[in-house]
Amino acid sequence: MPVRVVTDSTADLSPETVEELAITVVPQLVIFGNEELRDGVDLTTEQFFQRMVTSSVHPGTSQASVGAFQAAYESLVDEADAIVSVYVGACFSGTVSSATLARDSIDTSCRIEIVDSRTASLGLGFAVIAAARAAKAGASVEEVVAAAQSVISRVHAICFLDTLEYARRGGRVSRIESFLGNLLSVKPILSIYDDVKPLSRARTRTAALQKMFELAMAYPNIVDVGILWATTPEDADLLAEMTRERLPGVPIRIARMGPALGAHGGPGIMAMAVVEGENLNG
Repeated sequence: MPVRVVTDSTADLSPETVEELAITVVPQLVIFGNEELRDGVDLTTEQFFQRMVTSSVHPGTSQASVGAFQAAYESLVDEADAIVSVYVGACFSGTVSSATLARDSIDTSCRIEIVDSRTASLGLGFAVIAAARAAKAGASVEEVVAAAQSVISRVHAICFLDTLEYARRGGRVSRIESFLGNLLSVKPILSIYDDVKPLSRARTRTAALQKMFELAMAYPNIVDVGILWATTPEDADLLAEMTRERLPGVPIRIARMGPALGAHGGPGIMAMAVVEGENLNG
């Protein structure tokens, strides 16, 4: 029996990728007041951003319940030799903790490995894809884990916020404000790895797109590029065109950012993820 791969919905993987690589996705929770909605199940990304802009209640997010992870594992244990779970970084979410509790509560001989990606969105997604491709090729559980961890050690994720308003509403703005000083009208450019870390800033959206692109392209030997958009697909197309000119022949994956980052970054947030080294399509 094969190794199966599980992740959470913050990986921002397309339905086509999930189906092609037989990935099980546990939906995270989006919270509007007292209402809890499963990301991608009860609420689409389009519905989320529309509601975010029009609602007087600021949305929050939460990891899926222990029971949801239990259900995901239990659905796979009879068809797999082992399960490798790759989740959003523990520095951003309690997902790894909930998944670990779920694993430890299941009475099964199926081996379940949990990998902390240390990042989110397509930074996580690239690690999940590597693990799933290894599993599909018949790799052992150790090899599938190693495939994920190899990408985690080589991935870089960067985003910029079009506005600080939504980060302020969610109570996540203090560190960014300390970096920006009194220049709260500028757009912060942030690293998403082991924490949200300020990298740079720009005064206009056009300048922020260019600066984020240049920061992403500065990494050596880039072999995979991910571009994420929330409400501005035209910006994703522009970044893709810029990337093709800079890195001809390098695969580019464009995806829509889900609520996990969107709830804290707000409409207009953009992100890029790049991987150094071995090509994931190789």
